[in-house]
Amino acid sequence: MTSQKRLNWDFIVKIAKEEAKAYYQNNGIEPTLRGLFYILVSKNVIPNTRASYNTLSRALAQYRYNGGTIHLRDLSRPNTYLEEEEKEAKELDEEEIKQIIKKYIENASEFKINVWSDQPKRIILVIEKEAQFEFLIKTVKEIFPFGVYKIVCSRGFDSATDVLYIAKEINKIAKEGKKPVILVISDFDPSGEAIYCDFVNRLKMLTKIDFEHEKVAVTKEQIFAFSLPYAPESQEEINKLKRDPRYDTFVAQHGLMRVELDALISLKPLEFKQILKSAIEKHFDMSIYQSKTLMRIEEAKKKSEEISKKNLEKLNKLMKT
Repeated sequence: MTSQKRLNWDFIVKIAKEEAKAYYQNNGIEPTLRGLFYILVSKNVIPNTRASYNTLSRALAQYRYNGGTIHLRDLSRPNTYLEEEEKEAKELDEEEIKQIIKKYIENASEFKINVWSDQPKRIILVIEKEAQFEFLIKTVKEIFPFGVYKIVCSRGFDSATDVLYIAKEINKIAKEGKKPVILVISDFDPSGEAIYCDFVNRLKMLTKIDFEHEKVAVTKEQIFAFSLPYAPESQEEINKLKRDPRYDTFVAQHGLMRVELDALISLKPLEFKQILKSAIEKHFDMSIYQSKTLMRIEEAKKKSEEISKKNLEKLNKLMKT
């Protein structure tokens, strides 16, 4: 690497750090390395090539090895301690004991209502990108306070293990008298589009149940609506796509395109949240919530207050004895 190239990448790392910080401040979560790459591509800082992505990865890694910090979300690796943690016995004074008992009584009086139990449907969100799994959980909590039945990270729609697991969940939902809804979030590429159809067909074969399904993102309409970079710029990337057995069928229908989920999330985070919010809300019957669920919430709240009062009265009585 020449001195000039080294200087250029020092400058790119500086811009990357600023963009990552801005993304974090605006969205409350760090971008992935892939997402940050697409942000820099969109701003014409680096080209949309595998070589520039790899160089960015190495440059940011070296920057961090040298003690630099950057708002970047890494894919967590499972780890655990197996040594016993030391703990000493602690003697509590009377006031501490009273507070512990009081807190326990207050917790016993708390209540929770699953608003989906009144709804005719249950939603399973399936995402193919493990790096975006935590972001999806955070996003759902932010945009829809009632959550969804389950979020599943698939290692690929062609994984028999994942398909069998989701089929089991579909059957479980159906047995509870609810209609299953599968919302899929994945890349737009030859494999992603073809495997989605195969994924749905295998779920139907395994469950024999009429469930609803939709690919929420990334779609061709979203690519053009948000001007997402879709043309692979390197021959290496094109050759990789051509090795996919679904390539010819895909290109005949869509042209030479490939858009990763990270591009949509990093370049249009607010739009992605709105897409997801709309996809969830159209399966939630607000009239049922207003006519039935709110009444159950009010009844549960009233009962909680009554129980809390009785429990505290019993506690005060015991304190005096």
